Amino acid sequence: MKNYINSMSGFTLVEVLVAIMLTGLAFTIFLQALNTGKIVRVKSELRTRQSIILNSIENQIRATKFDEEDSAPWTSSEELGKESGETSISQFDDIDDFHEYTVNSIDEYPGFGYNIIVFYSSPPSSNEDKKIFELSSSQTNYKSVAISVIHATLAPLNDTLIITPKW
Repeated sequence: MKNYINSMSGFTLVEVLVAIMLTGLAFTIFLQALNTGKIVRVKSELRTRQSIILNSIENQIRATKFDEEDSAPWTSSEELGKESGETSISQFDDIDDFHEYTVNSIDEYPGFGYNIIVFYSSPPSSNEDKKIFELSSSQTNYKSVAISVIHATLAPLNDTLIITPKW
């Protein structure tokens, strides 16, 4: 009679179970990598939309006059904001009309919104190491426009414009 132990060929149950577990583990890691790629792509698309909105707002602001007045003295700090009769952004005719303008939801981009604050600023003095404009309580030839584009799942995208009158 032949020896059964030496003549048996094939895989043992333990080898089959190990192979199934390794295949399952590799498949799980592959699915996690696909999911991570999808999340990164979605966040990237949302961040791109945030940038498009910011750029659009900045272009609208740059397209308006520096002030209601054509020369100094400019509108006082206390009077920055919309004039009477200006109810929508299409009616804004100078930069300070955007002061404290907030949109909670943009029709073309649901879930996005933005806030704008306008204030006078002064340039750094020549002996300062900093190159940062600072808040000024008086009227200057520099208006700072701080814009924040918000979304529920992303950090706000912020930018500040420094605008001077065009002579």
